[in-house]
Amino acid sequence: MTRFIVVGGTGMMGRVAVRDLFETTKDEIVIAARSGAEEAAKKYKNERVSGIELDVKDQDSTARIFKDTNIVLNCAIYYMNLNVMQACLKAGVHYLDLGGLFHMTKKQLALNAQFKDAGLTAILGMGSTPGITNVLAAYGSREFEKIESIDIKVGWKDFSKRIGPESPVPYAIATLVDEFTEKPAVFQNRKMKFVEPVSGKEKIKFPKPIGEQTAFYTLHSELATFPQSFANKGIKNASFRVSFDDEFVNNILYLVSTGITKKELTEYNGMKISPLDFLARTIAAQPVGKVKKLEDYECLRVEIRGLIAHGSKLKALQIDCLAKSYPKYGFAAGDIDTGTPPSIVAQMIARGEITDLGVMPSEFHVPEQKFFKELNKRGMNISKRWV
Repeated sequence: MTRFIVVGGTGMMGRVAVRDLFETTKDEIVIAARSGAEEAAKKYKNERVSGIELDVKDQDSTARIFKDTNIVLNCAIYYMNLNVMQACLKAGVHYLDLGGLFHMTKKQLALNAQFKDAGLTAILGMGSTPGITNVLAAYGSREFEKIESIDIKVGWKDFSKRIGPESPVPYAIATLVDEFTEKPAVFQNRKMKFVEPVSGKEKIKFPKPIGEQTAFYTLHSELATFPQSFANKGIKNASFRVSFDDEFVNNILYLVSTGITKKELTEYNGMKISPLDFLARTIAAQPVGKVKKLEDYECLRVEIRGLIAHGSKLKALQIDCLAKSYPKYGFAAGDIDTGTPPSIVAQMIARGEITDLGVMPSEFHVPEQKFFKELNKRGMNISKRWV
């Protein structure tokens, strides 16, 4: 029996990964988190699922917990990625995560030789974006002899009806703040540039029922690997844009302007606290109303421009992955397309369908057609068209 450990298994993405592993395997699943892991495991009422408290900052104890495990799915905040990877090396365990927001991904890639020497696989950024988008890019690139550009665009629309207050943020506030304040990486003319946050606004027509959305540049992990992954195709440009409601964007920018999103410790009533940590804990403690009707959609789009043959004209290929909410368990579209891919790929590693060793992004290392088939089973549809 395979043993999976889901780090951050009590968070939203971790909960989706755990649920997917439970529904689609007969294997052992360990929910690992700073708190609440045992309570979360008890809800399954099945001996295959257990919970354990885990402090990933303590690498030795984390490695002991990882011992006799096959694969670790790291669904914790990306700041902890290196800690979890080092523990996996000590324990001799395969690894995957949801992404490192560019700069962390670069640091993680430096562990390639150590994982390769240990005979281990570590796949970085195996959620929605990065993750699905990387595999879509690899899939689409096969249509081209030369690639001019790869642009990723994400759109979302919520039609849900709620009773009472809704969650103020769709995912971790710390990650959101970084996406709104860190300078986005944009690959232009074969050079990496870092531009102003929330710049590069563009109106994009996504498939129904999402429709037209305004998207802008944010820092993302795909840009950390695409220039090298597609170098043999001559890639010149790459970018990542995401869309949010205007009101939400303004709210996040207002929070940033107040200083409440700063990570640095500040003194308050004789204590030293991080304003961002305080904000995150405050948000987590907010009561959330009931969802009367859960219905939302997310589109992960990859656009590739290039030459399909020597001397031909530039052509553009648009590939979409459309995800929808899963009301049975209260999972939104963004939860489904982020939380299920690590489960799918972890199972591929367990079955021996992925055997590449070392630290790698998901493009060209995840079997595309098998992966798309599994996404489809979970309500995600892949479509492509020349535009």
